[in-house]
Amino acid sequence: MTIALFTTLPAGPDGGGGFAQALDRARAAQDSGIDALILPDRRSIGPDGPDGFEAGTLAAALAVATGGIGLVPTISTEYAAPYHVARLLATIDQFGGGRAGWAIAPPAVAADAANHHADAPAPLPSQRARADEFARVMAGLWDSFQDDAFLRDRESGVYFVPERLRSLDHRGEYFAVAGPLNIARPPQGHPVLVRRVTCAEDAASVAAIGDLAIVPLEVAGAAEDVARALNDACGAAGRRREDVRLLLERRADTPVDELLTEAEAGPADGFVLVPSADAGFETGLETARAVRQKFPEGSGTTLRARLGLPRPAGR
Repeated sequence: MTIALFTTLPAGPDGGGGFAQALDRARAAQDSGIDALILPDRRSIGPDGPDGFEAGTLAAALAVATGGIGLVPTISTEYAAPYHVARLLATIDQFGGGRAGWAIAPPAVAADAANHHADAPAPLPSQRARADEFARVMAGLWDSFQDDAFLRDRESGVYFVPERLRSLDHRGEYFAVAGPLNIARPPQGHPVLVRRVTCAEDAASVAAIGDLAIVPLEVAGAAEDVARALNDACGAAGRRREDVRLLLERRADTPVDELLTEAEAGPADGFVLVPSADAGFETGLETARAVRQKFPEGSGTTLRARLGLPRPAGR
């Protein structure tokens, strides 16, 4: 049995530590057996002031300065274009040798919208539908080239095989994207897609196109209901339940015995250890080290392999 362990990298540097502090924390998390870091981000200033680094840029920087740990920037699908985000994440996945993921940001708030347009945020069903289409476009763009499209053969002078390239030509409710993406297929095929699940509609979204579902702290008491909804949604989408990992958020200082008991009983495949003012980032690493004494991390050089997730075949 393996237990996936994620944690959240504090959004901003403490005491002016800057990138050096973020890197130290990332390396410490890697040494403590954390599988991946979720890098939070938002599109407006938080109630306590600036939230820190832009998550995609931070992930790219950490990708070339760490080895082994997954990097999951939080990206809003409300205020970005799929082509841009697909290039960004494919690049991060290339830089890190297959360690990129992406977490769809929580629903946008009025302050986010005000920094991009004068309108109020879209209703939640519209935001979910846009995120679903965004994810499908991303997957299609990552499949622009077959894995063996680029020969880079100096003797023959063949750089890539045109027949192994496909355009996307997507036209949907929210996006029109011709494609193809102008970068080779990511090492993981698709970077790992992470979505927060609070209801049956969220479960349907992650079952349709997603890899990892997170049950937030605020609905942790309904974890069994979320798990059942995810099981049903995977069946309806024609996917195996084991192709989607389910992680429950837990406080960083949750007793280790409690985590182990919960993992053995199910339905969680692992946990996101959430730092707080009372139990900070280092506390979460102490918890992770204790868990790893009984359940070592998964093997594999990519984040997908480490989580036991299949690599998507090209389309």
